[in-house]
Amino acid sequence: MNIKLSELQAVADRLFAHLRETGREEFDVTDDYYWDISKDELYEPRKDPGDLTMGQLSHDWERLQAVLGGEDPPIGHSLVWLSAILRNVGENNVY
Repeated sequence: MNIKLSELQAVADRLFAHLRETGREEFDVTDDYYWDISKDELYEPRKDPGDLTMGQLSHDWERLQAVLGGEDPPIGHSLVWLSAILRNVGENNVY
């Protein structure tokens, strides 16, 4: 599978536009800790993951706010933090 950045951005823009159309401008994230699976085990569906760790949405959001505010540079791993936030928003705001 090959995904173009332009298409990825277009689908994200469309999904965010949908949220705005439904009147959603902010989200109350009440969950904080979540199970995290290492990349090596996440994409290996033939075996049960053994090394679960904890992630924290509030920490992910703090890191993203630092990127947004220019205190930290954007790095590829920032997308992992963003994905955790987006997953929680998506799971708790079904329309």
